Amino acid sequence: MIANPCGHEWIVFLTQQTEEQSLDAALITAISGLADMQVFALYINKHFNPQTPPTLLNVDSQIEQFVADELMHLLDNVSKNKVRVSSAFGCITTYVPVYYLGTVIGLLMVESKDELPEGTTVLALHILNVYANQLALIHKSRLDPLTELLNRQTFEKKVIEILSGDDFSTKNIALKESKNWYLAIIDIDHFKRVNDNFGHVIGDEVILLVSRLLKNNFRLEDYVFRYGEEFAVLFQSDDKAAARGVLNRLRTNVAEYPFPQVGNLTVSAGFLELSHIDMVATLVHKADLALYESKNNGRNLVTAYSDLNVVDDIVNDDGIELF
Repeated sequence: MIANPCGHEWIVFLTQQTEEQSLDAALITAISGLADMQVFALYINKHFNPQTPPTLLNVDSQIEQFVADELMHLLDNVSKNKVRVSSAFGCITTYVPVYYLGTVIGLLMVESKDELPEGTTVLALHILNVYANQLALIHKSRLDPLTELLNRQTFEKKVIEILSGDDFSTKNIALKESKNWYLAIIDIDHFKRVNDNFGHVIGDEVILLVSRLLKNNFRLEDYVFRYGEEFAVLFQSDDKAAARGVLNRLRTNVAEYPFPQVGNLTVSAGFLELSHIDMVATLVHKADLALYESKNNGRNLVTAYSDLNVVDDIVNDDGIELF
């Protein structure tokens, strides 16, 4: 906590944050400190996607959360650097945009009895801009530079976060049904032959195209990673059959895709439900065992770890040819 901070100190404090959660907390503290504002709501679109409704950062806000349509309408009518003020029922509401690279990605709404001083709103604009840039830097640090999928370091953090957090087994309120988390490891079949026959430039293009097919196959709330020469996915599904169906859809989409110069390729996958807390390496090992089973049975297959009926302490067979 900063004692009697000025705007510069808040900005320095924000740029020192290297984790999204701590950055969010720093922003809420900074905004709270501006003119002792207590009644405010912060909505940020962390996907930087205009079509995605922002989420409420300060969940204990006294301002009732707008439904998505109303919030999106507000965002459509807020311009970069432009603060809007409205008055109703004896209360003044100030709308301050959050923008990144010229696009509005969020909104600060402040309720007060009197109109906020111009210096306060200008400082709020600047602080929100610094936050958005720092958030983008954190996001970029999580990405693989070639595919722009999440990287391996982020994968390990996300698995731990899922296993230890409230979202380990989530409740889909809209559908009123439970969803379980699944881990899948996916590998391009005979990828070594692609590099040997066409070179690494074409090999990189294949990886990039498969990455795009992966992103298109899963939902925005799922997590897709580049995991060495393989891919990893953390996703939610109703049950094992539904999870297998999602992965088989990906497998079919890849098999039907015409890769330039290379032609047709296939992928194999292994997956398991994250049904209890375990070491990240153990979970990956189990998914790999299921992947090896797909490879050993002709490739272009999806196998669940629970289908193998193996004991958990089985050792990897280093002699298995994966490519």
